[in-house]
Amino acid sequence: REHFRRAWQRIRGGSLSPLRAALSVAIGLAIGVTPLYGVHLLLVLLVCLPLRLDSVVAYLAANISLPFIAPFLVFAEVEIGARALTGTWLALSLADVKAHGAAKFGSELFWGTAILSPLAALFGGVITYTVSRLLSRGRPSIASS
Repeated sequence: REHFRRAWQRIRGGSLSPLRAALSVAIGLAIGVTPLYGVHLLLVLLVCLPLRLDSVVAYLAANISLPFIAPFLVFAEVEIGARALTGTWLALSLADVKAHGAAKFGSELFWGTAILSPLAALFGGVITYTVSRLLSRGRPSIASS
């Protein structure tokens, strides 16, 4: 029983200050927008445990890529990648996407993810920090146990 309590404390990383909450959400969003489905939890743990961030909060944020949202994220990443690499948006017809080619699609997905991931992390982290600071004024840190 003590072993599980210590493991849970390790996963939570300590008290949840506004900064730790913001960093945990930022890490979760950065990982969650990537198309690495099935390994988000592992990535969250690999990043959050050594940094003593809240892995539970980060994993909740990583769930931005739920099945009904993931196609929109992939679409946005491909479009952002196409715009960054070619200066134009990708055509939307199925024939154009097929003619575009898998390798180019993969490259645009990679670069779009590389751009969208830190932007989502920054946006989510700033919002979380701001809201946490407003909510915690005059209150002690939220306990993680």
